Amino acid sequence: MAIPFSPDLGDKQHLGNRTIPRQRFRHDQALNAESSDWLILPAGIGDLMVTVVPSAGDARIEFTQAPIEDIEAGTVITGTPWPDGDVTVATQKLMANAVSAIRCVASAQTQWTVTA
Repeated sequence: MAIPFSPDLGDKQHLGNRTIPRQRFRHDQALNAESSDWLILPAGIGDLMVTVVPSAGDARIEFTQAPIEDIEAGTVITGTPWPDGDVTVATQKLMANAVSAIRCVASAQTQWTVTA
């Protein structure tokens, strides 16, 4: 299954500041020794800040350039690991939005957040 990357409805900063062109997007999810569903990234939102905080074990981010219809159909099984590989401590990375979707793969309790 795929998760849509939705606007952060709590973000009102763009309403009073003309230099901020749009509302931010945000995804925040807790995992427990599992892989998240693919988070589909809409085109045109620019860079992403991805944070992974494993409380035990390790976690990694994977990305795919597969077609959206394949992701939504659940036929994309594996992804390409991010350059940091498996991490055991809180890790943040600024990533270019040049992929179709990302997900987190965790061996234990992990919090992962994506903002754009």
